Amino acid sequence: MVETNKAKKHRISENWFDKYIQYPGIDIGSSNDPVDEKFDLWDFALGNGDATYMEGVKDKSYKTVYASHIIEHLYFPVEGIKNWFRILDEGGHLIILAPHRDLYEKRKRLPSRWNPDHKTFWLPEEYEPPCTFSLKHTVLQAIPDANIVSLNVLMEDWKSDSENTHSRGEYSIEIIVKK
Repeated sequence: MVETNKAKKHRISENWFDKYIQYPGIDIGSSNDPVDEKFDLWDFALGNGDATYMEGVKDKSYKTVYASHIIEHLYFPVEGIKNWFRILDEGGHLIILAPHRDLYEKRKRLPSRWNPDHKTFWLPEEYEPPCTFSLKHTVLQAIPDANIVSLNVLMEDWKSDSENTHSRGEYSIEIIVKK
């Protein structure tokens, strides 16, 4: 099971889809785990360009921009968030998920033990340079007047046997911004 699918059960029970999903939508970094089958998919593995810049995507093209577990792969996350917000239409939602450092990595320094492509670690509000960024602070750097409607740690069915084993269940930070 991949990251978006892990959250489906509690998202349905919380009416999350009714609250935050609008069309048209785009799923950035979806790979084979899209949040909605009607959304456009943007993924390097699918032949799309760099998710930081979203080149070729017009401003205000989407009512929902969903970016799950992609921000940790970007060299310039503030620039990525700016462009994700740029392609979001008025009244829409930008939804970003990142792996929670302490639930997923279980360490404070790069490299990631689970994914060598990770450029950063993430916590909800804490900033611990040089490796760990605050998701909330980074969003506010990119969008100074951001209307943050939700900031949550998702850890449904989370389990970790030790710091040397890969966690199971959810281990994400989710932030939702309304434009």
